[in-house]
Amino acid sequence: MRLHHVGWVTKSTKVASDRFAREGMTALGHPVPDPVQRVIVQFFVDPVGLIWETVSPLEDVGSSPLSSRLARGGGLDHVCFELDEDDGSLEEVLSRQVDGGGTVVCAPVHAAAFRRRIAFVVHRSGRLLEFVEPRAQSDPY
Repeated sequence: MRLHHVGWVTKSTKVASDRFAREGMTALGHPVPDPVQRVIVQFFVDPVGLIWETVSPLEDVGSSPLSSRLARGGGLDHVCFELDEDDGSLEEVLSRQVDGGGTVVCAPVHAAAFRRRIAFVVHRSGRLLEFVEPRAQSDPY
């Protein structure tokens, strides 16, 4: 398992993109709408090589799955880990997270930006973790 990206929730992909550019980040492609999750995501790389993901509502903020996080101001949201073949399946990783006190808040679902499945787990501390299946050679991120 390796760190894949840090997630940033924002009301507007454009506003976040402008902010990240001012901070020396470079966009890694265009915004990607994800109708399954009802969000728009875009990836950036910062000057030290860390990948950041902006996540904004696909539709009206009030009906978005991000509405509660945006009501608290958005910003730093989650850390994503990409699985290796040695980690087992996404379901096995989630099972271990639950055994360690986590709660699955988004069961495995296809993510448009990755072209593979992701899932989210929250821990009692409020820490939100995303897990993404191993990358195929043809996957962009």
